[in-house]
Amino acid sequence: MIYIDMYINSGKIEFNIFRSFANNKKIIKRNELVLPNSYSTAQKLNYIRNLTNVFIDEYDIKYYKVDIGNFRESYNIEAKDFCDKITNSIKMQGVLEELFLSRGVMVWK
Repeated sequence: MIYIDMYINSGKIEFNIFRSFANNKKIIKRNELVLPNSYSTAQKLNYIRNLTNVFIDEYDIKYYKVDIGNFRESYNIEAKDFCDKITNSIKMQGVLEELFLSRGVMVWK
């Protein structure tokens, strides 16, 4: 089976696409999606959804896992900016989970 795990950070999403055999992981693709700063939130969500949809088709992904990054390292940013980053990350997680479920990709735990 082919798996994808995604880690949402502020401004980018890191991901691994891999095959798992008897507790051995074989990485097929490891990369990150950098979100263009000039995009609005809606454009960023659409960008992520479209690219992830391509990965599902190209690699025939069957299982997914999505995690939101650790924002504790960002103590020095303004409270409003911090809240916006968390809110946008939650939106990204929701869009990705909706896409995976609508495509029949199951949660990997």
